[in-house]
Amino acid sequence: MISTSLTECLDPKYLPEQPLYGNAEDIGWQLSPTPFVLTQAQLSDIQTLGPILQQFLSASDLLYRQSLKGQQPEWIASVLNQGKPENLLTYGQMKRFKSHLPTVIRPDLLMTADGFKITEIDSVPGGIGFTSALNYAYRESGCSVVQADATMPTAFLEMLKVQVADKESPVVALVVSDEAEDYRQEMTWLVNHLQQTYPNIYCIHPKQLALVRDKLVFQSVSGDEVPIDLIYRFFELFDLPNIPNIDLIQYAIKKGLVQCTPPFKPHLEEKLLLALLHHPLLATFWQQHLGKEEYVWLKDRVPPTWIVDPTVLPPQAVIHGLAFDGTLVQDFRTLSTLSQKQRQLVLKPSGFSPLAWGSRGVTVGHDVSGEEWGQSVDNALNSYEQSPYILQTYEKPSIVEIEQLDPMSGEVTPFEARARFCPYFFIKPGDGDKLDIELSGILATSCPADKKVIHGMRDAVMAPVMAE
Repeated sequence: MISTSLTECLDPKYLPEQPLYGNAEDIGWQLSPTPFVLTQAQLSDIQTLGPILQQFLSASDLLYRQSLKGQQPEWIASVLNQGKPENLLTYGQMKRFKSHLPTVIRPDLLMTADGFKITEIDSVPGGIGFTSALNYAYRESGCSVVQADATMPTAFLEMLKVQVADKESPVVALVVSDEAEDYRQEMTWLVNHLQQTYPNIYCIHPKQLALVRDKLVFQSVSGDEVPIDLIYRFFELFDLPNIPNIDLIQYAIKKGLVQCTPPFKPHLEEKLLLALLHHPLLATFWQQHLGKEEYVWLKDRVPPTWIVDPTVLPPQAVIHGLAFDGTLVQDFRTLSTLSQKQRQLVLKPSGFSPLAWGSRGVTVGHDVSGEEWGQSVDNALNSYEQSPYILQTYEKPSIVEIEQLDPMSGEVTPFEARARFCPYFFIKPGDGDKLDIELSGILATSCPADKKVIHGMRDAVMAPVMAE
């Protein structure tokens, strides 16, 4: 155990008074005395990622639309549409939303011996308020943190305001659903922080909304009806039937009474897009719309990924790239027979499911018994029609040495961990046709080295990132 002076690291007085995740008083994570340090080369790799991921989502949207028109294989749109209600699909395919793309992109990056690996891409991510609060606390304590030219909250606000650039002082509402309730406190912290300089931003529940005289409004604390110019959608599309006033929200967006980001495009929130990146028959498409070098660069950083499809293949066919000990695979059902050594694999729902976020539906093959793995494979196959699963090769994160801070005593303890990094990219129009894609903050989650799935567990050390 090492004792470190708090004058050289995080001062807990700058942390929020209440936990920013969940409602229980004991919800929380461990702290680090200093930000997680990345090399300049590692930071440069992350910064390169932002524009490429934005282009990847743009190309994915085009691929989906071309598939609907028969200009690309029809199975692409079919699998992306599976399990989704027709009215949502029709809404997301409206011409007026054709150019609409997510304005926040947050990949999940694992630090491995071969560099960063991208396991997921989230366009409705939690953690913006939480990372902003950590950035603030460490920065006020005298530490350097990775951020845009402005602070993370300011960059977030400017990204939102530019969506309604015709308004001098637009009213922005962060609409948080019951299903996303665990994140309400971090969003409230973010809004309270921004309201000190920009009072026209609010965090509201969808039940507060109403349509009055062709305006989508909510009732303020003072009782006034406040017309909204922009909604930041912080709710999942699978949960729409449970969201109060969702018909009013969608009507107002459809009629142009209010703007909304991210758009109601469920195909852009599917993890199986990463499997399409690896599909050999789509290589020419990706090279054309990403660039040859960018395609290779991105593909090298995404683990091999497959859509778990129960369709029986012809006898002469195999699943491209999937083999164990030199034996090619024809049927995903054979995954159930793999040995523990062969099960260096991850199963997870692609999207449009309450299990598709927060590591809820993730199964790591070599971390469970053969019986549990078989049940997970069966569940994935049986879920295909309603909620497809993906299979990824397991990327083993490197062991890193970090430190854990006891904020009461000031004692610091060395800690061996495996780390995940979540960089937040905010996207807004730039000069001409260019986009301004800002790396606005990075959250590092360091879990005990024996954990296979890295997420915000109680034993995890959460910290912002700084460059060496």
